[in-house]
Amino acid sequence: MTQQPWGGQGAQQPWQRTTGQPAWGQPPAGWSQPPGQFGARPGYPAPQGYTAPGGFQPQQQPPRKGSPFKLILLGLVAVIAVGFFFVSLMNYLNGDEQVTPLPQPGQTSAPPVGVPEPDFDPPELPMPKTFDEAEQWLVDNAIYQQSVEVPTNCTLGRMDVVGADAQELEDHLNNLTGCLMMVWQAPMERAGFVMPRPPVTVYSQPITTACGSLETHNAVYCSGDQRVYYATDLHEVFRRTPEVATIQFMADVVIGHEFGHAIQARTGILISSVAFEQRLSEADALWFSRRSEQQADCFSGVFINAVSQASQMSGDELQALRQVAHAIGDDILTGQPDFEGDHGLGANRERWFVTGVSSNQAGVCNTWVVPNNEVR
Repeated sequence: MTQQPWGGQGAQQPWQRTTGQPAWGQPPAGWSQPPGQFGARPGYPAPQGYTAPGGFQPQQQPPRKGSPFKLILLGLVAVIAVGFFFVSLMNYLNGDEQVTPLPQPGQTSAPPVGVPEPDFDPPELPMPKTFDEAEQWLVDNAIYQQSVEVPTNCTLGRMDVVGADAQELEDHLNNLTGCLMMVWQAPMERAGFVMPRPPVTVYSQPITTACGSLETHNAVYCSGDQRVYYATDLHEVFRRTPEVATIQFMADVVIGHEFGHAIQARTGILISSVAFEQRLSEADALWFSRRSEQQADCFSGVFINAVSQASQMSGDELQALRQVAHAIGDDILTGQPDFEGDHGLGANRERWFVTGVSSNQAGVCNTWVVPNNEVR
């Protein structure tokens, strides 16, 4: 798959446009607001004819044949990195009884079994052929008919993510993706999708990826190479709610969210959402982005539900994980209650996470069919 670095946090590549924009169908009924000027978000190619801020003219690309969705995919590096903390990065740089015995920090008493090793050469992501198919993948995806096994016999080891070094974190998080595969691989296969295991790279300084340059204080799923990236200083984004950084399983919720984006990528949800975003105003595109982000929050919750028993999570620990979901809301991270971001308010992010924790059904995470206020 031919790939190019497009945007991403701190990327230096110029804005470009793709030719042969999709011409089928319209955005799903009820999703479109009054049209307006689309301002290309970082990492997303501008629509045809878009003039970048400051008078920069997008580079002209020669006409290419083939699927318009493939052009979008290539232009996005197979859908550019979806960061868990995009807003936080910008802002940063400007009671139940506890079950005993608990696993000790770093311990994994039931390591993942029967799952593939991390895949450094995964198959290409699926692409819809028409907007009708893209809409179907969003609102009626086959994954929504599936359930996960609860409980799943894979233990999440407790780890001090603040004090751990990069290698300890990387080992821990790559083991975690094994547990994620134990939960999600079978449902994905039953739905007819291939689910390679994303490798996790832990980094401590800006890093160049298939999705461009990534700054620190971030966690990202990059669909350009289908890998997850986790910064060692990510916990510092919680400077307004510092207690969240020390919550047990905080990093597991984060990686569960990024793996949720991997599920979206492998089921066509991610590319379908971006295809519609390119046809909408900037404000309307944010609604699509928030639906995608909060669906990933919900998928993370489904995962936590599946492994909570084997991990001997107490009621207090599960309750604390709600704080993690709430603390990454656009309003909480920016300190602006009415902030119009691309991830959503803390209250809604928490609600979707709790929705997932309360179920073993992937279908409860269908954020594409709910009113806008539920993904605000």
